[in-house]
Amino acid sequence: MLIDPDILDQAREQADTGFSWHRPFRRKKTKNNRSLLNKIILWMFGPLFLLWTIGLVITYFIAQNIANAPYDRALTDHLRMVRHEIEQQNILKGAQLSPFVINLLHGDPEHLIYWDVRDANGNSLDGNHAIPLPANWSYDMDKVRVNNESMDGHSVRVAYVWGGVDSTGLPFLTVVAQSNQMRARLQQEILTGMLTPQLIVLPLAALLAGLGLTQGLEPLTILQERIRARRANDTSPITAELAPAEIVPLIAAMNSLLQRLTAAHETQRRFVSNAAHQLKTPLAGMRTQAELALRERSPEKMDASLQQLIRGSDRATRLVNQMLALARAENPDNLSGLGLEQIDLNPLAEQQSAQWVDTAINKHIDLGFECAPFPVHIHGDPLMLAEMLNNLIENAIIYSASGGKVTIRTGGDALSAYLEVEDTGPGIPVEERERVFDRFYRVLGTNVDGSGLGLPIVKEIAEYHEATVEFMPTSGDYETHARGTRIRVSFSRIKNLPSQTL
Repeated sequence: MLIDPDILDQAREQADTGFSWHRPFRRKKTKNNRSLLNKIILWMFGPLFLLWTIGLVITYFIAQNIANAPYDRALTDHLRMVRHEIEQQNILKGAQLSPFVINLLHGDPEHLIYWDVRDANGNSLDGNHAIPLPANWSYDMDKVRVNNESMDGHSVRVAYVWGGVDSTGLPFLTVVAQSNQMRARLQQEILTGMLTPQLIVLPLAALLAGLGLTQGLEPLTILQERIRARRANDTSPITAELAPAEIVPLIAAMNSLLQRLTAAHETQRRFVSNAAHQLKTPLAGMRTQAELALRERSPEKMDASLQQLIRGSDRATRLVNQMLALARAENPDNLSGLGLEQIDLNPLAEQQSAQWVDTAINKHIDLGFECAPFPVHIHGDPLMLAEMLNNLIENAIIYSASGGKVTIRTGGDALSAYLEVEDTGPGIPVEERERVFDRFYRVLGTNVDGSGLGLPIVKEIAEYHEATVEFMPTSGDYETHARGTRIRVSFSRIKNLPSQTL
């Protein structure tokens, strides 16, 4: 039984602090486990509330302008009316407004309109001397200016215009002022009328959006429950019938991963099964030879048993190496050199051929290499191609009798390239040429030690490179031999190859 490490940690913490063990254990949430719903809400309502705040500021200024506009127009009308009254009089003798104008200025006892007349230096000539003026008021002719000022501790709206001329031709500045209380009240009413619906609608919209997101993410919860309910060995594809279109690519990616896991698991299972089956015989033989060597008293017989033990060890080592090579060929993603690169078959074949010269000489076999007269470039993995060629050369040398010939060739044309190995061995019957690519299958009657993995390795590596493996007729130099084998691996992907052909 496997116990969650988080549960063990919580149990230790509770034991150290004296907490009760009757509480249900809960998995700790790490800082990296962020809720998708929280993230969506954050990115949805965060900018929304930011825009809402900006909207409040804009609404405030709009309400202020709306509240000021009618009062400014009325204040400007009163300014022009006072100016017109003063222009009919001699301001040096004193200015007197008509009862009609005074009634208009004092129409609202709570919000009186004050007036004043000043000369070019800003000195008050008549009216209310307490009305403030801006520090730098302008002399623009007939240009009405409006500013917020403070008068007796209260905020007032001041309007003034330069350019009035009394009956004697003396220019003057006309000034009127009014309290801002009515404007502030109107502005507050406008803000209340504009913001109240927003304050009601926005929380409701947030609530409805949260409910909608929760319902929209429910398929993810269902998918999670379905995956959690699966058995550990269940790698069947996940159905996407009820899944929304947005998570169908996620399900497809998970199914692809499950497919790769299934293939890897099957490869591992097959490898373990094959290894257990194939290693029984050589290991049993090695044990038998070791027991014989222990019982023997004759040095000659003991040496013979030890030699058999060494040969058995070599066969077991070669079998293990071939099985590992086959496992790597079945799972190219596990190789250290991932990805294909552009390589030239000529130096690759030459280097691998040179490694078998001593073996061929010891067996009295004529080993030759026929190189293409031009570079033969393909896209491939050099390690895998070297393993493939080594298996072909090894089979050719092993199955060729003493005095035989083995030739390695490279060639191709503008659209293809090939590697081939030809030998003078016993050959492979036509009816068995398909079966020799099955694992551990060996042609009967050869009397040669082998594992039956060489050609399956060649086939796996060729398929990984989208190449084909075929048996070719023996060449003219080999017609004197009754039998022989010529295997060619053809590659279809080739670049930078001239139009010359062999």
